[in-house]
Amino acid sequence: MATVEEVKAGLAQAAEEGNTVVNQARAAAQSAERMVSRLQAVSRGTNHAKVAEAVTRAQQARQGLEQAIIAAQQAAQAAREYMVVLG
Repeated sequence: MATVEEVKAGLAQAAEEGNTVVNQARAAAQSAERMVSRLQAVSRGTNHAKVAEAVTRAQQARQGLEQAIIAAQQAAQAAREYMVVLG
């Protein structure tokens, strides 16, 4: 069985990994936003179904990344809160 200090160290590492996930997901979300903007810019004036699909899927990717950011932040926060509970 792990000691309290080992558990706290593991929680700290997990929280730090959560921060890494957040930073990487933010960068990916920014790229996805640029993708959406570019698709919208080049597709003005066209109604082709494939262009609309590309825009929709890029927006879905961005939204998924935003949800991942929130989940990773919450996971890291929960780990930090448990560290406090352990003392």
